[in-house]
Amino acid sequence: MYGLKSSEVEKQREKYGSNKLPEKKLKTWFQFFMETFKDHINQILLAMMIVFTVIAVFGQGSYSEPIGVAVVLLAIALLGMNTGLKSQKSTKELKDRTSVHYCNVIRNGKIEHINTNDLVVGDLVIIQSGEAIHADGYLVEGNVKVDNSVLNGESEPCKKTAWDKEDSPITFGGQRKADSSDYTNSYALFSGTTVTDGEGKMIVTNVGVDTVNGQTISTIDEIEETKTSLEIQLEDLAGQISKFGYIGASIIVVALIITNIIQYGGIAEYFGMGWIGILKNILTIAVTALTIIVAAVPEGLPLIINLITAQNAKVMIKHNVLAKHTNKIPEAGNIQLLCTDKTGTLTVGKLVPVENVMGDGKSIIEDENTYNLFKYNVILNSSAMFDENNKIVGGNATERALLSLVNADEYKKITNSATIVSKKSFNSANKFSAVETEYNGETFTYYKGAPERLIDAAEKCVTLNGLEYIDKDKLKMIVRSYTVKAMRVIATGYSSSKLPEDGLPNDLIITSLVAIRDDVRPEVPEAVAKMHDAGVQVMMVTGDVIDTAKAIAKDAGLITSESDIAMSAIDFDALSDEEAKEKLPYIKVIARATPNTKLRIVRLAQELGLCVGMTGDGTNDAPALKAADVGFSMGSGTDVCKEAGDIIITDDNFVSITDAVLLGRTFMHNVMKFLKFQLPINIGLVILSILYPIIMSVEAIAAVQILVINIVMDSLNSLSFGGEPAKDEYMKEKPIPKGSKLLSKETIGQIAVSVVAFIGIFGITLLPSVQKIFGNNEPVYATVRFALLIMMATFNGFNIRTDGFNLFKGIGKNKLFIEIAVVIFALTFVLAQFGGDVMRCTAMSGTQWGVTVVLAFMIIPIDLVRKAVIKIKRK
Repeated sequence: MYGLKSSEVEKQREKYGSNKLPEKKLKTWFQFFMETFKDHINQILLAMMIVFTVIAVFGQGSYSEPIGVAVVLLAIALLGMNTGLKSQKSTKELKDRTSVHYCNVIRNGKIEHINTNDLVVGDLVIIQSGEAIHADGYLVEGNVKVDNSVLNGESEPCKKTAWDKEDSPITFGGQRKADSSDYTNSYALFSGTTVTDGEGKMIVTNVGVDTVNGQTISTIDEIEETKTSLEIQLEDLAGQISKFGYIGASIIVVALIITNIIQYGGIAEYFGMGWIGILKNILTIAVTALTIIVAAVPEGLPLIINLITAQNAKVMIKHNVLAKHTNKIPEAGNIQLLCTDKTGTLTVGKLVPVENVMGDGKSIIEDENTYNLFKYNVILNSSAMFDENNKIVGGNATERALLSLVNADEYKKITNSATIVSKKSFNSANKFSAVETEYNGETFTYYKGAPERLIDAAEKCVTLNGLEYIDKDKLKMIVRSYTVKAMRVIATGYSSSKLPEDGLPNDLIITSLVAIRDDVRPEVPEAVAKMHDAGVQVMMVTGDVIDTAKAIAKDAGLITSESDIAMSAIDFDALSDEEAKEKLPYIKVIARATPNTKLRIVRLAQELGLCVGMTGDGTNDAPALKAADVGFSMGSGTDVCKEAGDIIITDDNFVSITDAVLLGRTFMHNVMKFLKFQLPINIGLVILSILYPIIMSVEAIAAVQILVINIVMDSLNSLSFGGEPAKDEYMKEKPIPKGSKLLSKETIGQIAVSVVAFIGIFGITLLPSVQKIFGNNEPVYATVRFALLIMMATFNGFNIRTDGFNLFKGIGKNKLFIEIAVVIFALTFVLAQFGGDVMRCTAMSGTQWGVTVVLAFMIIPIDLVRKAVIKIKRK
């Protein structure tokens, strides 16, 4: 076969397109930057910046407020941009490392080694065992077996024979249409599949977006991503807090207008001062109202979430978890149903021999002649081989597993000494392979294949006592004892006769029965148990047969009771939606699953209100990965699969998925700790900003001070809480159901106690004895209020980080917490003592600072009382 001429290649590319799959367009820094202003809180900040600027222009306010808000917005935008660009870069680098492939083609009658992106329609590609297929086409020469599992989930290799003129004519170009029967078509080949045995030549008929892979990408892009629970909850919370601030601002506006009218002697007198006077008065009131809104709106929340997300993303990488979409990190902690693949995730992903027994069920003895017969069989009667680095290559997974029972030295010695006369390859009709050898003038023919085929034809078998006439029922019982344990059994045998043209010889002797399996990873049962304790239903969704899947599920700990259901996809697909929803909580295994089955499981579970995680490594998994609340793509998976997933498990291990759930929960706990820290400040500030102008005729905290508290100090504290380590106890909790409120009753109670304590401690500063210490000086009082709130909140952070009475428990695992607390106290002193007019502060004496610190520390014993009361109630 001559293949395409060089002059034809470019013409074919122009006519039918490139084989390079379309890449998702990367976002620019500007797009990430502008995404900041899609957030509701940031939109409020933007509006406030404009209003503050207008007020400053009219001389009723300082430019420090709008500048402060602008700095905040810029910081949020830059951090979000940086996080987005880093995540995008990591994903692209991973994809680039795994998506460069080469293949051999025949062009101009010669073999060329080219990048698979350069394939064109009409190319003649050489395909061999162990190699992937990188375009759609038809086999035109040779015989091969192909693993189609990435497309249809079918684990058994599909046999392909060459197309001939009597078959349907080959169609070139256009979109490749395919269904399940096309995948098993005797000569049809598809991009993304792998040749497991044999070699041949393929004519390329479809490339790039016209392949089945390319069309799947289009399907993925059409599936809309769902909002995460945390995003919904934070939007709801921000809206509630903002509403609280707006109500507070409205109250203060009405109260101050009434107060001003009374001060001026009545409505007529108030309006009699002219429109300029009224405007200045309204602008003054507006500054106070805006201060309350600034106090209420958690300006730093988007920044804080970005900071904690970036921290957790780094930690996850150490656990072989790459978060492509970092907003899915907390969602991973809320998963209620996890649909996992079997091969390579729950299992090792490699067939290994488990038992090698003789006809009496006893293990084969390595020193005996029988073992030598077995070694000759698996070495000579195989397509697998040892390469120059003594690694096993070639052949199919079964042959590689059998060859692992011998070493490289034995392989070289036997292959160099034996003379092969003839061979017969395995096929579905014969169900065995054979090789006839000649050694010192004697003929030995070795057979290897399906146990039922060899047992039925055999005359004798090897036992511990030597050769015995075969007890076929006994041997079949041995085989059955392994198959019910998800093991595949291969029979080996030999004959002194030459290899017959058809069938098996009359003097066939069974040497041994080898049980092989893709074993469950040793660490998986414990990981599955953790998931069950965490309230996560783990369901194996696999393309394997039901018996194998069920046995693996039992070994992995998925099936633990009689109520657990294992069923085939055919039976599941036959159920109505209502019937399927009713059974769904009890289903632990679905075998022979198709892409549509996986997608249906996700949809039905989501209709039940469940948060669904889906794992996958093949192109066929992509739609379900995209539709799931969290899609876990395997690092060894196809490019399409990794494009569809949210989180990439770089080591393909189920344990890493468990780690992702734990880290997701840790993220949520750390966010909740921060909210317990942040919300008392916001709520307390609103209440104080309402009370002080009415009672004291002064602002409680200046707007610029509030911005410093909400952004600088809170951002530093977010790093403290974001650094809190994962705790095993988190995996004893149940997932947070979709639609749940972010704040539990207990959390609201803790926040309420903190707010009351904050206001009460502020009230202490108004006592006459305390006022004397501060000299009844309002500039000093303004400084005290600023410093007191920051230090009180920082001390409260120690209360929040642990539910126990030992506030320093586990602090060694988060030394940053102490360091940041020290930095915050130092910054507070510098800003208050030397901030001057910019910070609306004045210097204080040592005594005044001492009293302020003591008042702030009072928050600790107050919260310890709260913890004691809760402990008593729980008893």
